[in-house]
Formats: sequence, structure tokens, C-alpha cells
Amino acid sequence: MQNLPKSLAIPKPRFHILGPGGIGSLFAYHFHRHKIPFTFFQRHAPPVPPLAKHGSSTTSQDTASQEPSKPIQHQKPTFPPSTLKYMNLTALETVSVEPQIIDGLDWEPLYPSIDKELFRNDPIYNEMSRAPIHHLLVTTKTYQTVEAISKIRHRLRPWTTIVLMQNGMGVREEICESMGWKDETERPNFVQGIISHGAQKTGDTVVHTGKGHVWLAPVVDPPMKSSTKSSKAAAGTTSGGDSNSDDDDDINNSSDNDNTTPHWNRSTLPNINKLLQVSTKGSNSLFPTLIAPIMMKLSIPYPTTKATPFAARFKPSTPFSKFYTAPKTRQQLRDLRTKSLFETLAAFEELSEDMELRVLLPDHLLALQLSKIVVNSCVNPVATLLEATNGTLLDKEDAHLAVKNLIKESHYILSHSQEYQALDDQLKKEFLTVEALTETTEAILRATRQNRCSTLQDYLKGSSQCEIEYMNGYLVRMAERSGVDAPLNRMVTEKIKEKFAAPRNFPTKAI
Repeated sequence: MQNLPKSLAIPKPRFHILGPGGIGSLFAYHFHRHKIPFTFFQRHAPPVPPLAKHGSSTTSQDTASQEPSKPIQHQKPTFPPSTLKYMNLTALETVSVEPQIIDGLDWEPLYPSIDKELFRNDPIYNEMSRAPIHHLLVTTKTYQTVEAISKIRHRLRPWTTIVLMQNGMGVREEICESMGWKDETERPNFVQGIISHGAQKTGDTVVHTGKGHVWLAPVVDPPMKSSTKSSKAAAGTTSGGDSNSDDDDDINNSSDNDNTTPHWNRSTLPNINKLLQVSTKGSNSLFPTLIAPIMMKLSIPYPTTKATPFAARFKPSTPFSKFYTAPKTRQQLRDLRTKSLFETLAAFEELSEDMELRVLLPDHLLALQLSKIVVNSCVNPVATLLEATNGTLLDKEDAHLAVKNLIKESHYILSHSQEYQALDDQLKKEFLTVEALTETTEAILRATRQNRCSTLQDYLKGSSQCEIEYMNGYLVRMAERSGVDAPLNRMVTEKIKEKFAAPRNFPTKAI
């Protein structure tokens, strides 16, 4: 990344972390090490509302008649821990490790549907419930994501950058559809991440159990069949995107009556090729350089919060634009989105050495995503149906054959998909051949021989939900879009859903 002069240094952005489990807490620890401010979201509201915390005791009508002189004593709120303990067990020579402690954690509540009257006049909660979120890291389970984000939808903006660090694929599309973000003028920036670190959270302690890598890149929609060139430009991937003559048009101008100017010339999306540059033209390097945009874009202030009725946040049908004051021009919106995306990527780049983190070009990350979803779709259902550790899928002939058959079918599905067709041939050859997918899957099985996959862990914990719809289920939907069959992936998807829905007896012993 280009270094900015100290006099022009931009303050580090605050990240809100949705999902304070093992992976979320691992990032929080490294944010703390690099002095990047962060705030955790608390899933459950405290049992005592904010107004009741100021020492006022109340008496209910039922008990007042029996003991009129004795006020009800509210139970002390169970707030989340104020400290986070980090223990690194990734080194082979580690026998015992003194935990490193972060004090004074910052938390905000993820309130469900609550009594609005209770909080209407509380200035602290009222202000907190409206404050915009500019940088959001999501580490929840995929099936929990839409519900969680719906609770903070009113605090997100088109210039918010959302980082999805999760298993599977298809979550972003589900979020946009559920939140009603119909086009780029409403949809926030998205960054997709892949993480192979192992981390477990117990109470206030996160244990780093396995060292791995983090890959992330801005999300760019795949090219449309009708016009690859136009859609790439719409994603900001053509040179000279900032000099379009229509950038300063009013953002509310209708483009339906203007047939002379292509839609992509009025794009509000950041120009990815100007933020991420490879060392040489045409290079396939996996490690582009993050380039700071011009100072004007970095210093542009985020708009203030629009004064909206408090009750608006409780109405799912409320239009997204009602929660903020929109920029006057497309160029202003584009600059805000560029600023937010750069701040996000620059903050994560600071973790590059500690977490083996690399920012990639969008198509390179897509290739890794497709490879990872095949691995997960072949390992997780087979291991869960057998209730077996990962090593069993190598040791037992029938299990190993099932994995190989799933790899072959998954590769067939990928090879007919729009995502696959948009990739460079070298990326396909390196990551997405049957041989490459088989080698990657078996290497992971060997490295995690004693481990249980995440789906099996969810099952053994008694969860009624799992991420199979974002693994094999995503491949089934991909096959349907391409008009090909996916009998094996469809079968294991249904089998896993049936297994999670059926009564279970514990303890269950893994093979």
C-alpha cells in the first residue's frame, strides 16, 4: 500500500464485529494489537432496560399489596465480558501460555423487537441506535446473517463496507435481496474473505488453535452474458472510470430516458483497478498493491445521520433511503464508497504479517472461493452423515470414494457456471481442475485428520440449523442456473437437512 505522509494520515476506522465467537474475537485481538478501534455486537438485550439502570426502584401492583414497603430488586444485568483473553496454541513447542488480555471491550446491543416506549426517551440508546456503521465485519454462521443484519439495517449506508468472513457462498445475494438493496446506489460495498485459521471461544477467552491464512478481495458481480465489457466497467474495472462526464449528474436523475449514455458510465462503484494494482501489466500475481486514492476522496466527510422517527427502525418495509441523507451527485457517492473501501482494505492490510493476510484481485479470490466451496461440499456432508473425523474420509474406502464422486460432480457443475466462465484460464488450471480440487481436498483432510468439520460440530452441539444450503445447496442452485444435473449434491443436501431435523441422542461418538 502507498504510504501517506504523516500529516495527511487518515484516522483508523472503527470496525463493528457481528459475531463475537472464535473468528470474530481472533480479529478483535489483532485489531487491538494494531490500535484499530472495534465494537462487538451483543446478541441479547440486557434484562434491565437502560432507564432502569440509573438506580430508580419500582414496585409492581401485584406485590405492592402484599409488601408495600419493599421495592422490587431488579436482577443485576448480565452484560458481556469487559475483557478478552487471547491464548496462542499454534506453536508446536507451546506447553502453557499466559493469556494476553484486552481490557475495556466496547459492546453494543443487537436488540430484537422490543418495547419502543421503554427506550424512546433514553438519549444514550436513542443516539446509539441511529449511529451509522461504516465498516462491518461479519463472522456469524451463514444462516444467522440475514436476521442479524436486519437488526442494524437502518445503520448501514451505500458507502458502508461489509466484510463477509464465512463459509459457503450465496450469503451476499441473500442479504441484498432480504434488505431490499435493489441497485448499486443502495447496496453497500462488499468484501469477501476466506480464513483457514482455527479459533475457539469459551467465555471471555479465545484460543488460537491453528495458524492459517486470510484471503480477501472486493466483491465484483460476474460479467453479464449480454455485455462483458459493460459489466466490467460497471464494477469499476476499466481505466479512466473517474473521468466519466456523467459522474456529476444528480444521483436521482432517471437514466431510462437517456439512451445515449451507457449505464456503466454513471456507475457509483469504486474503481477496483485503481485501488488494487498489479506490478506489471497483464500480470497474474495474487498480490496486488493497495493504492491510496487522491486525498480529496480520503478526506471527504461521511454524511451526518438523517433525523428519522425512532419507530422507523422497527418497520421492515421502511425504504432504505429513509435512514440517511443521500449525496447530491453520483461522484460524491462514488467518492464515499471509495473512501470506505480503501479504509477497510488498508486496515486489514495491517494484519498481513500477524495473520498471513493478503488482499487479492476479485477474480483470484473467486477462484479460491469456488475451490473452497467444493472442498467444504465434499468433506462436510460425508463426515457429518458418518459422524466421523476428517481422517476417516481418507481411511475408509467407501467414504473416500464418496468424496471423490462429489468432487467430480462439483467440478462438472462449476465448469458450466457463469462464475467459472468469467475466470482466466490460468486460474482454472491452477485451482479448479478435478486433479487440483482432489489434491486440495486430500491435503486438508490429512492436515486436519483429528478434527471434526464445522457441520458435524453444529450437529453434536444440538443445533437445528446448519450451513449446508450455502455449500452443497449453493452448488445445486448453480447447477439449476446452468441447466445441468446435480444428483449427488442434491441428495446430500436433503440427507443433512433430514439429519438435523430428526431427534438425536447424545453423547454421539465420532468414528
